[in-house]
Amino acid sequence: MTDQALTDARISGLLRTLATADPDFNAFAQRYASLAAQPIPEDQAAALSRELLGVLRESPEQAQQIDALARTADPQRFDGGLASVPILLAITFLLRTHIRFKRRADGKWEFEIEHKPAESKLLTQLLQKLSGLLPGGEG
Repeated sequence: MTDQALTDARISGLLRTLATADPDFNAFAQRYASLAAQPIPEDQAAALSRELLGVLRESPEQAQQIDALARTADPQRFDGGLASVPILLAITFLLRTHIRFKRRADGKWEFEIEHKPAESKLLTQLLQKLSGLLPGGEG
């Protein structure tokens, strides 16, 4: 399923599901509660969500998760006890650094710290738009 075939509401739901499924989300949400109160016009939230989906798809692992969720009729929600997750909070959470655990050929575990590529044109555009939405930000 292509991202163009997904509705804005569906993309927003996928991003919220990805964010809240992470066990670190609750602590992040509490720490940055002010982001939840930041109003975003619906059309801008939809555009940001689509752009974030493009950034996340730059990682093959994330792309697989997105595709798997998009194929389900109603993705399971992991809301961490939150009735609604504002999209700005989900977006900023999904942009943070990720740690990935993987098993080596010898059976031992190791972890890799993954960073989003700073030179990504999509990421740069998304961060500029996010900056413009925050108080004191530049558009």
